Amino acid sequence: MIDLLYLCHGRIEFTEITLANLLVNTDWNLVDNFVVYNDAAPDGSETTELLYELLEDRATIRQTNVKSPVGVMNHFLWRSQADLFAKVDNDIMVPPGWLEAMLSVMDRDPQLDLLGMEAGMSAIRAPDVPVECYTFTPASHIGGVALMRRRPFDTYSWPRPNGRFGFTEWQQNHRPQRGWIEPDLRVFSLDQLPFQPWERITEEYKATEGLQRDWNAYPADMHFYWDWANLAHEEEEEAA
Repeated sequence: MIDLLYLCHGRIEFTEITLANLLVNTDWNLVDNFVVYNDAAPDGSETTELLYELLEDRATIRQTNVKSPVGVMNHFLWRSQADLFAKVDNDIMVPPGWLEAMLSVMDRDPQLDLLGMEAGMSAIRAPDVPVECYTFTPASHIGGVALMRRRPFDTYSWPRPNGRFGFTEWQQNHRPQRGWIEPDLRVFSLDQLPFQPWERITEEYKATEGLQRDWNAYPADMHFYWDWANLAHEEEEEAA
Protein backbone atom coordinates (compact mmCIF):
# COMPACT_ATOMS: atom_id res chain seq x y z
CA MET A 1 0.00 0.00 0.00
CA ILE A 2 1.18 3.51 -0.82
CA ASP A 3 0.20 7.12 -0.25
CA LEU A 4 -0.72 9.04 -3.41
CA LEU A 5 -0.01 12.77 -3.61
CA TYR A 6 -1.66 14.90 -6.32
CA LEU A 7 -0.25 18.44 -6.60
CA CYS A 8 -2.66 21.07 -7.88
CA HIS A 9 -1.38 24.59 -8.55
CA GLY A 10 -4.28 26.30 -10.25
CA ARG A 11 -4.45 25.53 -13.99
CA ILE A 12 -8.08 24.46 -13.82
CA GLU A 13 -8.24 23.12 -17.40
CA PHE A 14 -5.36 20.76 -16.64
CA THR A 15 -6.81 19.75 -13.27
CA GLU A 16 -10.25 18.91 -14.64
CA ILE A 17 -8.83 16.46 -17.20
CA THR A 18 -5.90 14.92 -15.33
CA LEU A 19 -7.68 14.36 -12.01
CA ALA A 20 -10.63 12.64 -13.69
CA ASN A 21 -8.13 10.51 -15.60
CA LEU A 22 -6.21 9.66 -12.41
CA LEU A 23 -9.39 8.54 -10.68
CA VAL A 24 -10.26 6.13 -13.51
CA ASN A 25 -6.79 4.75 -14.25
CA THR A 26 -5.54 4.07 -10.70
CA ASP A 27 -5.94 0.77 -8.86
CA TRP A 28 -7.25 2.16 -5.57
CA ASN A 29 -6.75 -1.18 -3.83
CA LEU A 30 -3.04 -0.24 -3.84
CA VAL A 31 -3.56 3.19 -2.24
CA ASP A 32 -3.80 3.69 1.50
CA ASN A 33 -4.12 7.50 1.56
CA PHE A 34 -5.00 9.82 -1.33
CA VAL A 35 -3.99 13.41 -0.57
CA VAL A 36 -4.78 16.30 -2.92
CA TYR A 37 -3.06 19.64 -2.41
CA ASN A 38 -4.71 22.79 -3.69
CA ASP A 39 -1.84 25.23 -3.39
CA ALA A 40 -2.11 29.02 -3.69
CA ALA A 41 -5.83 28.96 -4.52
CA PRO A 42 -8.25 30.99 -2.37
CA ASP A 43 -11.32 29.37 -0.84
CA GLY A 44 -14.20 29.58 -3.26
CA SER A 45 -11.99 29.52 -6.35
CA GLU A 46 -13.12 27.57 -9.39
CA THR A 47 -10.33 25.04 -8.83
CA THR A 48 -11.37 24.51 -5.21
CA GLU A 49 -14.98 23.91 -6.22
CA LEU A 50 -13.87 21.51 -8.95
CA LEU A 51 -11.79 19.43 -6.53
CA TYR A 52 -14.68 18.95 -4.13
CA GLU A 53 -17.02 18.12 -7.02
CA LEU A 54 -14.71 15.47 -8.52
CA LEU A 55 -13.42 13.96 -5.29
CA GLU A 56 -16.37 14.12 -2.89
CA ASP A 57 -15.05 11.99 0.02
CA ARG A 58 -12.42 10.02 -1.93
CA ALA A 59 -9.42 12.09 -0.81
CA THR A 60 -8.04 14.40 1.82
CA ILE A 61 -7.98 17.90 0.31
CA ARG A 62 -5.45 20.31 1.78
CA GLN A 63 -5.46 24.03 1.10
CA THR A 64 -1.97 25.54 1.28
CA ASN A 65 -0.36 28.78 0.21
CA VAL A 66 3.32 27.84 -0.04
CA LYS A 67 3.39 28.63 -3.80
CA SER A 68 5.96 25.95 -4.47
CA PRO A 69 5.64 22.33 -5.68
CA VAL A 70 8.64 21.45 -3.54
CA GLY A 71 7.13 23.17 -0.52
CA VAL A 72 3.93 21.18 -1.01
CA MET A 73 5.87 17.91 -1.20
CA ASN A 74 7.66 18.80 2.04
CA HIS A 75 4.33 19.60 3.67
CA PHE A 76 3.12 16.15 2.65
CA LEU A 77 6.28 14.38 3.86
CA TRP A 78 5.94 16.03 7.25
CA ARG A 79 2.49 14.46 7.66
CA SER A 80 2.80 11.11 5.89
CA GLN A 81 4.27 7.98 7.48
CA ALA A 82 4.23 5.91 4.27
CA ASP A 83 7.49 4.22 3.26
CA LEU A 84 6.43 4.44 -0.39
CA PHE A 85 4.44 7.19 -2.08
CA ALA A 86 3.51 8.34 -5.58
CA LYS A 87 3.53 11.99 -6.61
CA VAL A 88 1.59 13.26 -9.64
CA ASP A 89 1.42 16.88 -10.84
CA ASN A 90 -1.84 18.26 -12.21
CA ASP A 91 -0.58 18.47 -15.78
CA ILE A 92 0.17 14.73 -16.00
CA MET A 93 -2.02 12.14 -17.75
CA VAL A 94 -1.36 8.60 -16.50
CA PRO A 95 -2.38 5.51 -18.50
CA PRO A 96 -4.28 2.47 -17.21
CA GLY A 97 -2.05 0.18 -15.15
CA TRP A 98 0.50 2.88 -14.36
CA LEU A 99 0.68 2.19 -10.63
CA GLU A 100 0.86 -1.60 -10.93
CA ALA A 101 3.72 -1.28 -13.44
CA MET A 102 5.69 1.11 -11.26
CA LEU A 103 5.20 -0.97 -8.12
CA SER A 104 6.41 -4.09 -9.93
CA VAL A 105 9.67 -2.31 -10.77
CA MET A 106 10.15 -1.02 -7.22
CA ASP A 107 9.46 -4.47 -5.78
CA ARG A 108 12.16 -6.03 -7.98
CA ASP A 109 14.84 -3.54 -6.91
CA PRO A 110 14.75 -2.55 -3.23
CA GLN A 111 17.70 -0.18 -3.76
CA LEU A 112 15.73 2.02 -6.15
CA ASP A 113 14.73 5.32 -4.47
CA LEU A 114 12.91 7.29 -7.19
CA LEU A 115 11.15 5.88 -10.26
CA GLY A 116 9.85 8.06 -13.12
CA MET A 117 7.89 7.23 -16.24
CA GLU A 118 7.56 10.48 -18.22
CA ALA A 119 7.36 10.13 -21.99
CA GLY A 120 10.50 10.34 -24.10
CA MET A 121 13.07 9.73 -21.36
CA SER A 122 13.70 6.09 -22.22
CA ALA A 123 16.12 4.98 -24.92
CA ILE A 124 13.57 2.41 -26.13
CA ARG A 125 10.19 3.62 -27.37
CA ALA A 126 7.90 0.63 -27.67
CA PRO A 127 4.51 1.48 -26.19
CA ASP A 128 2.90 -1.93 -26.80
CA VAL A 129 5.34 -4.03 -24.75
CA PRO A 130 3.43 -5.74 -21.92
CA VAL A 131 3.84 -4.56 -18.34
CA GLU A 132 5.84 -7.59 -17.19
CA CYS A 133 8.68 -6.52 -19.52
CA TYR A 134 9.29 -3.24 -17.73
CA THR A 135 12.48 -2.73 -15.78
CA PHE A 136 14.47 0.25 -14.51
CA THR A 137 17.27 2.16 -16.16
CA PRO A 138 19.60 4.89 -14.83
CA ALA A 139 17.95 8.30 -15.07
CA SER A 140 18.46 12.02 -14.92
CA HIS A 141 16.01 14.35 -13.15
CA ILE A 142 12.64 12.88 -12.11
CA GLY A 143 9.84 15.41 -11.94
CA GLY A 144 6.11 15.52 -12.66
CA VAL A 145 5.20 11.93 -11.86
CA ALA A 146 7.14 9.43 -9.78
CA LEU A 147 7.01 6.59 -7.31
CA MET A 148 9.33 7.33 -4.39
CA ARG A 149 10.62 5.73 -1.22
CA ARG A 150 10.64 7.92 1.86
CA ARG A 151 14.12 6.62 2.75
CA PRO A 152 16.24 9.17 0.81
CA PHE A 153 14.23 12.10 2.17
CA ASP A 154 14.90 10.98 5.73
CA THR A 155 18.55 10.18 4.97
CA TYR A 156 19.31 13.63 3.52
CA SER A 157 17.87 17.07 4.21
CA TRP A 158 14.59 17.65 2.41
CA PRO A 159 14.50 19.69 -0.84
CA ARG A 160 14.54 23.46 -0.46
CA PRO A 161 10.93 24.68 -0.38
CA ASN A 162 11.51 27.76 -2.53
CA GLY A 163 12.50 27.88 -6.15
CA ARG A 164 10.89 25.90 -8.94
CA PHE A 165 13.92 23.62 -9.39
CA GLY A 166 14.47 22.73 -5.73
CA PHE A 167 13.74 19.04 -6.31
CA THR A 168 16.14 18.96 -9.25
CA GLU A 169 18.87 20.49 -7.10
CA TRP A 170 18.16 17.98 -4.31
CA GLN A 171 18.59 15.07 -6.73
CA GLN A 172 21.82 16.51 -8.10
CA ASN A 173 23.29 17.09 -4.64
CA HIS A 174 22.34 13.83 -2.94
CA ARG A 175 22.30 11.37 -5.85
CA PRO A 176 19.45 9.09 -4.76
CA GLN A 177 19.16 5.89 -6.80
CA ARG A 178 16.93 6.91 -9.71
CA GLY A 179 15.37 5.09 -12.63
CA TRP A 180 12.92 5.38 -15.48
CA ILE A 181 10.55 2.65 -16.62
CA GLU A 182 11.82 1.29 -19.93
CA PRO A 183 10.07 1.23 -22.34
CA ASP A 184 8.19 4.37 -21.30
CA LEU A 185 4.71 4.07 -19.98
CA ARG A 186 2.36 6.08 -22.17
CA VAL A 187 2.17 9.04 -19.84
CA PHE A 188 2.28 12.64 -21.03
CA SER A 189 2.08 16.22 -19.86
CA LEU A 190 -0.81 18.34 -21.14
CA ASP A 191 1.36 21.45 -21.20
CA GLN A 192 3.63 19.87 -23.83
CA LEU A 193 1.01 18.73 -26.35
CA PRO A 194 1.71 20.30 -29.77
CA PHE A 195 -1.95 20.94 -30.72
CA GLN A 196 -5.04 22.83 -29.62
CA PRO A 197 -6.58 23.54 -27.21
CA TRP A 198 -3.62 22.62 -25.01
CA GLU A 199 -1.03 24.62 -26.90
CA ARG A 200 -3.10 27.81 -26.48
CA ILE A 201 -3.94 27.09 -22.82
CA THR A 202 -0.29 26.42 -22.02
CA GLU A 203 0.77 29.72 -23.56
CA GLU A 204 -1.89 31.53 -21.51
CA TYR A 205 -0.62 29.90 -18.30
CA LYS A 206 2.94 30.86 -19.12
CA ALA A 207 1.87 34.48 -19.46
CA THR A 208 -0.19 34.63 -16.27
CA GLU A 209 0.98 31.99 -13.77
CA GLY A 210 4.42 31.83 -12.19
CA LEU A 211 4.27 28.07 -11.61
CA GLN A 212 3.93 27.27 -15.33
CA ARG A 213 7.27 26.19 -16.78
CA ASP A 214 8.44 26.87 -20.32
CA TRP A 215 8.73 23.33 -21.70
CA ASN A 216 9.14 22.45 -25.37
CA ALA A 217 6.22 20.66 -27.00
CA TYR A 218 6.47 16.94 -27.76
CA PRO A 219 7.52 16.04 -31.32
CA ALA A 220 4.53 15.12 -33.47
CA ASP A 221 5.94 11.61 -34.11
CA MET A 222 5.46 10.78 -30.41
CA HIS A 223 1.67 10.81 -30.86
CA PHE A 224 1.36 7.22 -29.57
CA TYR A 225 1.87 8.55 -26.03
CA TRP A 226 -1.47 10.38 -26.09
CA ASP A 227 -3.43 8.33 -28.65
CA TRP A 228 -4.81 6.16 -25.85
CA ALA A 229 -6.33 9.23 -24.19
CA ASN A 230 -7.96 10.43 -27.41
CA LEU A 231 -9.44 6.96 -27.95
CA ALA A 232 -10.78 6.81 -24.39
CA HIS A 233 -12.41 10.24 -24.85
CA GLU A 234 -14.06 9.13 -28.11
CA GLU A 235 -15.42 5.98 -26.43
CA GLU A 236 -16.89 8.07 -23.59
CA GLU A 237 -18.64 10.37 -26.06
CA GLU A 238 -20.08 7.39 -27.96
CA ALA A 239 -21.37 5.85 -24.70
CA ALA A 240 -23.04 9.14 -23.75
